[in-house]
Amino acid sequence: MHHDYVIQKSSGKRFVQITNDKNEIHRSGNVVPGAMTVSKIILPLEILIPELEIHNVSIKFTNSSIYDEKTKDVYSFQFVNREQIQINVNTFQSQDTVAKTVITGSINPFREKSTKVKEEDVNETKLDSIREYLGTLAVEGEAYIQKDSYRDYTYPLSYISTLPSAAIVKQMEGNGGMINMLKMDFGNVDMIPITDEKGPIVKLERARPRASFNKIITEIVNGVVTYYRGLAIVNPVARFRKPTTSVILPAK
Repeated sequence: MHHDYVIQKSSGKRFVQITNDKNEIHRSGNVVPGAMTVSKIILPLEILIPELEIHNVSIKFTNSSIYDEKTKDVYSFQFVNREQIQINVNTFQSQDTVAKTVITGSINPFREKSTKVKEEDVNETKLDSIREYLGTLAVEGEAYIQKDSYRDYTYPLSYISTLPSAAIVKQMEGNGGMINMLKMDFGNVDMIPITDEKGPIVKLERARPRASFNKIITEIVNGVVTYYRGLAIVNPVARFRKPTTSVILPAK
């Protein structure tokens, strides 16, 4: 499966505003947020294959994406066994590899049970934010919310995957450079419902410092429940495929 798209700078600026990413390089610079690249990879799977239960996502960034240039995601699907599926995704821009992603999961025909939320319990403000998030990715909100036989009022995993990047910039004051690798373990737990005012919160813990990179442990918490875990490998020095005249903060 191929997915071709172009991210305009106006969409990128709106994206980082919604996801609370304070890194100025995505506003005044010309670099697409890595979190936006992740979203463009995962979201089509959530929409086209709603029965897909994503267990793990591992993405390695090899270059920076630039606004207003054609980007291509190339998906390759294979069944590891009768239950498990692995999806390899290569992301290209200007014939250069931007990212390599491995997604594992399984097909769950009863997935509706893990996403069931009463409409009267939905937090409309948060739901509108998710619709805006989807809009920055050139996706109409109902494309995710309205499944074949039910309405899905849970946070997209593509959105959840954006949260660590913004949290690293905010909570660690941009210390550490650009994210080189992001891993998310979604396990087999229920999806997070769009019901409370706070929504998902990221907790970070820096592992033992290393000279060549920083390892940051992440947890996605909603209320008192820890839903998902992951880690980010962060380079101490930013690397860019193309020079820009913008001010560069030391974090992606």
